[in-house]
Amino acid sequence: MKPLNSPYIPDSTVTAILVSHDIPEGMLSALRELVPVVVTVMDLAGLPAPVRSHPDMQLVIPCEGIIVHSPALNPQTAERLKGLGYVLVPGEKPPAGNYPGDIPYNVAVVGRHAFLNTRYTDPVVLGWLKKTGKTISHVNQGYAKCSVCILNEDAVITSDAGIYRAARANNIDVLLIPPQKTISIPGYEYGFIGGSTGLVSGNRLAFCGDMNTLESAGPILSFLQKHGITPVMLGTGPVRDLGSLIPLCTV
Repeated sequence: MKPLNSPYIPDSTVTAILVSHDIPEGMLSALRELVPVVVTVMDLAGLPAPVRSHPDMQLVIPCEGIIVHSPALNPQTAERLKGLGYVLVPGEKPPAGNYPGDIPYNVAVVGRHAFLNTRYTDPVVLGWLKKTGKTISHVNQGYAKCSVCILNEDAVITSDAGIYRAARANNIDVLLIPPQKTISIPGYEYGFIGGSTGLVSGNRLAFCGDMNTLESAGPILSFLQKHGITPVMLGTGPVRDLGSLIPLCTV
């Protein structure tokens, strides 16, 4: 078992994955049938209650084997990540309060590219992105990772027009969809497509719920098929934003 060569984008079956501890038991059981090791992220004091345990609010993987995280990442979660071969680097900014104080680690890393609101991103994260040669695209959308469903290094889905333009400018094939108001997240009007999905292999994308409940299910399915991706449903009800399913390791 080893960390992914390209963060968030496995080239084979995922053997370890990161998810919020708030994942419903039925979805967790379904996920465990697909991925042997499930690491849960615990609540982080200071973040708003609905997103307090969301992985994409607490950490980012800027390059192979490196995780930059909130200074107050749960020690048990940190030890499990280290046990999987990751080097953990504390950031400087504790995510706290409402937007934009909650987004220092909310960065979409897509192959050689990174999409983020550079005004509020943690400086340690920015340093690692620059050190590893990522093309940094500033976007106004602070919830960048939440807003990006990653299919591969050359294809993403988003509901954010700014990310759509930035992705196209970097020659990434991108499907722009309207906000999916059936994606549930307690305390908010609706959730994000990136926050409710994650790759579980090089050609399978897991949804935290039933993809067919989404308003844009048809265009999404067509785009997945275009890129050789099969959707996997972790539940039969509405899709839920859990702060991303983050693949960590492959064989």
